[in-house]
Amino acid sequence: MYILLLMIPVFLVSCEEKLYEEKVIGCYFQYEYVNHAWGFSHGGFTINPAGKVFKFDKSTAWIFAENNRLSISTLRKNIEASIKVDTLITRTDIEHYTQLASIAMSGKLSDPVLAGADMGERICKIIIPDANDSLNSYREVILTENGDFKQNNLSPEAAVIAEWLSNLRIH
Repeated sequence: MYILLLMIPVFLVSCEEKLYEEKVIGCYFQYEYVNHAWGFSHGGFTINPAGKVFKFDKSTAWIFAENNRLSISTLRKNIEASIKVDTLITRTDIEHYTQLASIAMSGKLSDPVLAGADMGERICKIIIPDANDSLNSYREVILTENGDFKQNNLSPEAAVIAEWLSNLRIH
């Protein structure tokens, strides 16, 4: 699995200009906000392995992961329902954060701590091919979750990726 993620630069060279390319195997990065207090609110962005950024909000027809698992078709539908923005993450950054993700994906999560009420959740995560299911599904790995509950991936690399995602200004 680690070798697969580290080979991302090889796959990036052959990317076509499509929203979703099944031949591209790699790590997706996601920042997401969800709140059910006083009505439903949902939004955020996804970065694909080619560095393209897709923004989504509560008007996006979104399919949430079940047990932190997404089928390849669900991932595709979520990206296709999102809006591609002009922001492009550099290949250097994608390679750097993908290498960090290959380590962070094995990090253990801290115990969840109640931090408040009606605050929603701000979640930074990586979405990686599921090593147990060939190329048919992806696994979401939480890096940080802040809001009503606070929980962190204990890998130092997870904190670096989460800080990067939290500081990106996607418009």
